[in-house]
Amino acid sequence: MNAYKAKMVTRMNLVSFAAAIAALVFLALTIFRDQLPVLPSFIKGFHIGAFIGFEVIAVSYLGKCMKARRDDTEMKKMYIEENDERTGLILRNASTLGMSVILMGLGVAAIVSGFFSATIFFTLMACLLFVLVVFFGLWAYYAKKL
Repeated sequence: MNAYKAKMVTRMNLVSFAAAIAALVFLALTIFRDQLPVLPSFIKGFHIGAFIGFEVIAVSYLGKCMKARRDDTEMKKMYIEENDERTGLILRNASTLGMSVILMGLGVAAIVSGFFSATIFFTLMACLLFVLVVFFGLWAYYAKKL
């Protein structure tokens, strides 16, 4: 359990670091907003919502980990939940199907958008290429690891 406790501390440090960096970047972009291009209000709202959502998730995760560090039964519960084989299998199957749907959807959307806008076509092709690079990169990694 000590190895899991050390792993949890590392995760808490990474989440804290990511939350602090996100807050600093958001603060800097908010302060210097007048020097940036003018954005529609719905994009500003999306930015604020995404930032607040990320910070709320980070704080709730940190609270859950702090609570588990103080209580051994909570830590065991988190360990079992994290290493449950059934949950891993469900996640793996959902990820496989989800990746197929994403790849097909991006491909079809890129083809259809090519009839209307070159900008949207190239954006969707870039997204499709990125997803494929990540997918095959992870595939190669796990083929060697497992």
